[in-house]
Amino acid sequence: MQPNLDNLKKKIQQNRDLIDRIVVKFPGFKGYVEKAESYAADKIVRDLLADRMQGFKNEINSKLADMEKKKDRANMADLDSMNIKMETVIKKCRHADFGAASVLSGITISEDDKNRLLEYDWRLISALDDLDKSVKELRSAAENCGVVIIGIADKLREFEKNFDERKNVLLEVI
Repeated sequence: MQPNLDNLKKKIQQNRDLIDRIVVKFPGFKGYVEKAESYAADKIVRDLLADRMQGFKNEINSKLADMEKKKDRANMADLDSMNIKMETVIKKCRHADFGAASVLSGITISEDDKNRLLEYDWRLISALDDLDKSVKELRSAAENCGVVIIGIADKLREFEKNFDERKNVLLEVI
């Protein structure tokens, strides 16, 4: 389900604190407030992606512990490798250079471009729903997890590729 972007923007504007509401009334300050909101929204999205990925990593760790207890070492190397890959993706999400410290921070972005970025972020969030289903399937799998692990690894690679592509989308809208 894709969010209504206009409603989302209205909610953000309604949630401004009193000082921000006053400041946007002064000529020339509205852009600063909107830019700060964009940075905050970007950070929220990246933290959400990283937090969800951390949850998946915790599930993988739990599955690894269960396999260790059962002395089932058949897929442990693959899961351990996936664990490392998830940590890499988590760090990319948390520390991506898209916020206020970015070289892009002085650029003005149009409403259509902002909508394009929001839609791209929504697709990234939706992709994690598919990954969530696969991780839950792995958690409940009793034996022969190889096929599920391969599916998760493929989805993880695809997510990382799409997250890396997010920077290109940012560069295209400038």
